Amino acid sequence: SVSCQSSKRRVLVTARSKSSSAAAAAANKCPITGAGGGADNGQVKLCNVPKLPILGSLIPQYSGIDKFDLSKTYDWWYNSHSKFGNFYSIGMPGMGKGIYGTTYIMTDPNEYMKVLRKEGRHPFGAVMMEWPFVKYYEDGGDQPGCSAGTALFSRGESWQRIRRFMQTDLLSPDAAKGYVPGMIKACQTASQGAPLHAKNINGYTAQCSFDMFSSIVFGEFPGLAGSGKKEEQDEKFCTSSITALELVLPMMADPTERVQQMLGFKSKNYSTFEANFTLARKIASQKIENFKERKANGELHNDFEKNSYASLAIDRYLSSLGEEGALQEDEVGELIMIALVAALDTTSAMLNWCIVHLAMNPHVQEALFEEISSNVTEEGNLTADYFSSKSNSAYLNALLRENHRITPPIAANLVKENVTDDIVIHDVTLPKQSIVILDTRSLGMNPDVVEDPDTFDPTRWFDEENVKGRKGTSAEALDHPLYKEPFSAGARKCPGSRVANYEAKTMLSQLVLDWKISFAPDGNKIKSWRDVPYFNGLTVQPTVPELSFEKRQ
Repeated sequence: SVSCQSSKRRVLVTARSKSSSAAAAAANKCPITGAGGGADNGQVKLCNVPKLPILGSLIPQYSGIDKFDLSKTYDWWYNSHSKFGNFYSIGMPGMGKGIYGTTYIMTDPNEYMKVLRKEGRHPFGAVMMEWPFVKYYEDGGDQPGCSAGTALFSRGESWQRIRRFMQTDLLSPDAAKGYVPGMIKACQTASQGAPLHAKNINGYTAQCSFDMFSSIVFGEFPGLAGSGKKEEQDEKFCTSSITALELVLPMMADPTERVQQMLGFKSKNYSTFEANFTLARKIASQKIENFKERKANGELHNDFEKNSYASLAIDRYLSSLGEEGALQEDEVGELIMIALVAALDTTSAMLNWCIVHLAMNPHVQEALFEEISSNVTEEGNLTADYFSSKSNSAYLNALLRENHRITPPIAANLVKENVTDDIVIHDVTLPKQSIVILDTRSLGMNPDVVEDPDTFDPTRWFDEENVKGRKGTSAEALDHPLYKEPFSAGARKCPGSRVANYEAKTMLSQLVLDWKISFAPDGNKIKSWRDVPYFNGLTVQPTVPELSFEKRQ
């Protein structure tokens, strides 16, 4: 069995002895103030990293923090954790509060729950800091759809109205599971195209994401990632969407971009973002209009189309006409478009990193194949029950969890604000409306908490033995729900989180069911995930080396 085979090489997550923990705590103290360090809750002290007005902590020579580099995002967060400990404040201009950009970083999920409990009715969302989108929709003014975009990137009653509509038929467990048969059909076609994209897996997984989400939104199967005929407009949509999304964080991280924006100038990067996002909106809007016309004419011919997200959204829109707070037709279309664009990036980042780990670890790939192949139909097809059953898909779930520990698609996915009141974190009072980030990666990459942290081993999460071994240790935090997924939490959790999770599971399973995946000969020099270059656009995307796909019999 998988568990018996894995037990011989199981890498346990363990807590070190008291003496080594003390040494680690001393090593983790802030080099500037001497604060920080230590994994035990009672020992955690706030390290106030030096900050300058306007510049925050961005000057390494002054603050002691590493230079922020989007091609080394994982290292930046981990090195900050190593230097300043489990609770520190730094200056992050454009993100934090006040003239210093004060932002609090922590690793304890139980303490972070205090932040979530103070979110209030109108919670803060990290998307509110994505100023390129905010500016785009503000500049759009009264143009169709812009009111929905403006609301989605804000908070308050307008956000609540838009968000409530958007998450319906998308976020609930039953709704998400209902789309899985369509995802499976889309993945069967997409998988057959894998060898054709061996040299451009990044583009391939974006197309896979498009195919899967098209099955959800429209009940359609464009087959963009497959080996058949492709629509030019679909290819343009994927390319323009990814180009726009990849520019968001680089613009946010560059102070000169923000200054130009505040002065009313459009930088080269913003102009590129604007042009590509506009093109993506135009293509998506036409697809939505065509679908609405077909639905109005009774031309939706199968259950995939009739039960699609767009079809159900149109029904909800029509049934709410005349009601107070009802959405306008253009707002409904804009929400569908935004969902389609957003679906490309996070899902493809998860897929790309998982594919890298599978190619690098053949024994993991074969253990996954063993589980998948024992849960298919007589015809060899995947089923929705496999993905919804935790016991049947235990290894697949563990693989995704291990991927999230080492290479999450978003390096810091929990950025919140204690909206309603002050909170006390580790005996320190944080004022109301502070920006607080839960660093969910660094603890799991700390060798004093996790043994061999660079080793990709899903068996860390595969059975209760390892979970029990973490109880009462500094590693116990790794099993907290806030550490398990890249979709944030609370009232502003990603509305497509469950769907995206199913997409990643379905596409990975179909690929492993169909192919043995390995690096092409030139890629054999890759021995660790650290050998794979990456860049943090809106998500952390690896540059996947050329792959080889061997057909399974």
